Amino acid sequence: MTLQFRIADHGDFDGIWAVLMDGKAALGHLGIDQWQGVYPTQQIVRDDIEAGHSYVLEEDGEVVATTVIGFTGEPVYDSIEGAWLTTSDSRDPRYAVLHRVAVAQGHGGRNLLQSAEPVARQHGCESLRIETHPGNIPMLKLIERCGFSRCGIVHISHAEGASTDRVAFEKLL
Repeated sequence: MTLQFRIADHGDFDGIWAVLMDGKAALGHLGIDQWQGVYPTQQIVRDDIEAGHSYVLEEDGEVVATTVIGFTGEPVYDSIEGAWLTTSDSRDPRYAVLHRVAVAQGHGGRNLLQSAEPVARQHGCESLRIETHPGNIPMLKLIERCGFSRCGIVHISHAEGASTDRVAFEKLL
């Protein structure tokens, strides 16, 4: 088994989309209202790839996990019920954000989250931030197992009728 973490290209779209839809179905089976509308859309995925923010984890040439790593800050994170580990905000972000994290059934997510750390360091980030739905117990456990600290609650605007609360985490690099 050979794992490779790399920036995605347009040829990865189908693999990324399949992993995202697998994740969407898994959330639905768990009774979690996250991603149960049209989000994420194919256009968002294409835009992520085009912008150079989409990453994949491949196993023997097959996409088994995906994430977006953002370096331009996340305005939603400027208001947190709690406190981040660092003082950086979206006006001068010194953190990277992990969005649209999805892992194919039967594959662990630890490699995906850990693989994002050197990328963030290469961009001069002092930390990684991530948030997830409070009902997404598997993801909450994964994030904590990967050394992230629970910092509080943020509220997203694109919940499509679902809960807007997200549990926010940060990991110092």
